[in-house]
Amino acid sequence: MMIEYTLLTTLAFHHLVIGFILLIGLSLLNRCITLSAELKSWLWMTAFVAATVLPFSLITQEGENTVVSVNTSAPVNALKSTPDALTPLTSHTPNKPVNSWHLPSEIVFNFTFLLSLGVFVWFMGSVWRTFTVLSSYIQTRFLIRSTIEQALDLSTHIDAHVYTSDKVSSPLVVGLKEPKIIIPKSLTEQLKHEQLRAIVLHEYAHIKRGDNWFGLFQEVIAILFWWSPVIRILNKQIHVEREIACDLRAVNELKSTQLYAQSLIDCAKLMVTQQRSVLAMGLFSKKKELNYRVGAVLENKQFKKPRITVITLICAAVTATTIQATQTFSPKISIKHTTEDARHYSLLPKFESQALIEAVSRNDIEAVQALQGEGVDINIPLIGDGTALMIAVKQNNKVMAQALIDLGADVNQSSSGDGNPLIVAAMSNNTDLARLLLDNGADVNAIVPRDETPLINASYFGFYAMTELLIERGADVNLAVTTGASDGYQLRSPLNRARTDRIKSLLIANGAR
Repeated sequence: MMIEYTLLTTLAFHHLVIGFILLIGLSLLNRCITLSAELKSWLWMTAFVAATVLPFSLITQEGENTVVSVNTSAPVNALKSTPDALTPLTSHTPNKPVNSWHLPSEIVFNFTFLLSLGVFVWFMGSVWRTFTVLSSYIQTRFLIRSTIEQALDLSTHIDAHVYTSDKVSSPLVVGLKEPKIIIPKSLTEQLKHEQLRAIVLHEYAHIKRGDNWFGLFQEVIAILFWWSPVIRILNKQIHVEREIACDLRAVNELKSTQLYAQSLIDCAKLMVTQQRSVLAMGLFSKKKELNYRVGAVLENKQFKKPRITVITLICAAVTATTIQATQTFSPKISIKHTTEDARHYSLLPKFESQALIEAVSRNDIEAVQALQGEGVDINIPLIGDGTALMIAVKQNNKVMAQALIDLGADVNQSSSGDGNPLIVAAMSNNTDLARLLLDNGADVNAIVPRDETPLINASYFGFYAMTELLIERGADVNLAVTTGASDGYQLRSPLNRARTDRIKSLLIANGAR
């Protein structure tokens, strides 16, 4: 589950970052420039879509070929000699793309229990949200059947049917393909003709804007993102500006801000409770918004239709800019490198571990192939033993090591507490297997949290031949690693860990400082 947790948390992090940047950007834009409610409602919807979709656009199967200079798995300092001081350099992380980042799997590993609990809560919340949407859909279907079409002379042509019902407490629009406006029966009996006309025009504005479709889209997204503060804030902003936009569309038809504002107030007085369907656009969802909406209506000095073409172009420009900025500045989420990092803290189930250990130990390549055919990932570390390839190296089994590599074993796959295959070879002074690993792409400068590098280990154990081989193959003699808290944050380098004077001389002769 480590791989899945790492990907989920990384996507959630990108979603929150992109979402909050959009929230801040649009809020600042709104403060600097006076925007119409119509435009603001669509800009907030654009931000809503971008915050949910763009994080997934950052996922890539492979990273770029350039090597990144930061190892997110452990605190690292590489040292370079200068006349006066030790200068921090960057670390070497194998094959990691420059513009690639994921939440460090070590952090995910340390909070596995809380993440498991969080995933469970997220799943149950999504199930509950799905249930409420389906329940609302069923209630809406029953509501439509119980309505009675009302003949209202609105002195305005609208291509929508108006119905009344005693089962609703707020005017609303229901349906997607053939939307219907439903007015509470009590309102038709107590409000004047012009007031009813104002209400119907507001609901008709929702139909013309396609708000029912967008509202349904918001609800579907909220099933998965119900936990997100970004989605909650954006939904609130969309709703407020959407209602004001519909108010102003209705005002444009009535040509009277005073009449419409009074209609809102009178309607609110008659509404004591709120019964809102997620497939319906109602006149009110929160009564505290009434003052804000009335104020926006009264401040409207010009009666003009919204410029849909201009709004579309502005939203398209914002979308294009956001996509370009995200692709340029946001790090990609490499599935390959995320998986490699997450495997470091993963463990095969006990049964699979035992079967794979036994197959490697008895040099049974066919059994390993059979396990692989059953879905066993030979790159996931085994309980207490590292990866299958590391076991073969420990057992000095060159034939099995080559067979595992041929079957797809990653020569750079590390395991928490066990190093990686090359480190295992370096710690046992097995130059023959070290050459095999290096010939098959093992990174001679790979850093493994708590296990440093192959060269540091070879130097520490006093293996001259191994140290010499690693240097010949490009090992950085000045690559130093800062250990974790359990080891007192020690700075370890090949030179300060060298066990013998002979190895020290070899390192110095090759530039170690």
